[in-house]
Amino acid sequence: MNALICKINKANKIEEVLNLAHFKTEFNAIVKQIHPDYCTDAGAVEATAKMNIWKHQYENGKPFTDDAGVFKTNGYWAHFSSALPNLTVSVNNYNKFQQLRSDADVHFRKYLPKECRRQTDGAFRFLFEKRAIPLSGLQLPQEHVNWVLNRLLEYIAYLSQSGFVHGGLNPESVFIVPEDHGIQVVSFYHLAKKNSSIHTVSGRYMNWYPAQVLKTKIASPVTDLECAKRIAAYLLGDASGNAVKFRKTHNEDFINFLLTRHDDAYQCLTQYRQLLRRNFKTGFYSLTI
Repeated sequence: MNALICKINKANKIEEVLNLAHFKTEFNAIVKQIHPDYCTDAGAVEATAKMNIWKHQYENGKPFTDDAGVFKTNGYWAHFSSALPNLTVSVNNYNKFQQLRSDADVHFRKYLPKECRRQTDGAFRFLFEKRAIPLSGLQLPQEHVNWVLNRLLEYIAYLSQSGFVHGGLNPESVFIVPEDHGIQVVSFYHLAKKNSSIHTVSGRYMNWYPAQVLKTKIASPVTDLECAKRIAAYLLGDASGNAVKFRKTHNEDFINFLLTRHDDAYQCLTQYRQLLRRNFKTGFYSLTI
């Protein structure tokens, strides 16, 4: 089989085949070599179709639905339409964190997209430093769920220390960075000051919120902590975010942690890291996605 076609058919993402900095030039050159009209190799049709799918996704993005409506992402940007309700609130909250300047703020800025650009049509496009994938629809092995939850709890501890509650952590608002095991939080519709009144919640994930928070309508880190644990269960394979079904199939200590209420974000993070040391080997696990 043609070496280029073999490379394309084995690749998991377009950047394994070409340099995105020269996308158009390299894409056209590759397709000219492998297109079935010019290439008789048995894998030409499959490789060409794969390249065209990648091209469409890179140029137009793949659609996802979040709390406000449909947004698109190609892994390097997330595009939010100007027609989305509450979009201005989300962007303003993002800008608020970008303007903070303490050492802690600078460190935790890595959990945010590097930039937000307003488009000519009024839409907003968040740009990522490295390829980032939404958690929506994903199912991951335990070793990857471990680090995703660790990053989420780090982020929540920082928010809590800074006096904020995100209020809407879910598979559409959180992206993962496979290259370095990072996360990117892309929407801030429900951000609130700790102990202040909350005015909105994620309707799609209403059952992820602690009953106490829904009753009192007071912003609490408990919301973020519970949503992070629900995300972990979601990634293990339960779309409802309920970890009970994993009691007999997964690490008992880990599942019990997901099912235990925690009120303090920093203590929760500390206990979780102790759990990881007790139960799992340390190391960087490559994620191909």
